[in-house]
Amino acid sequence: MKSGMRIIYDQDGEIVTSFWQGDGSPRNEIKKLGYVDLKYDEIDYNIYRIVKIDPETKKPVIERIHPELTPEEKMRELEDQILLLANENTGGIL
Repeated sequence: MKSGMRIIYDQDGEIVTSFWQGDGSPRNEIKKLGYVDLKYDEIDYNIYRIVKIDPETKKPVIERIHPELTPEEKMRELEDQILLLANENTGGIL
């Protein structure tokens, strides 16, 4: 199935956002749009991502980002921890 584009626009017809509909499966009809204004630095986007907005409380629902490290990155992280521990135990070799 071919996927199409969904365009969301405001009351004046100005385009707010547009996106491809992914896998082509039909989406629910939008019956109401809302918005939420977040303060600067209210959410650390390096640690969290917004999953959705709770329509009752109008608060963002966030989840912690857990990036998967490659085996090389895990090894490097362990090596760094060992070096820091050795530095603490010897009084500063680094």
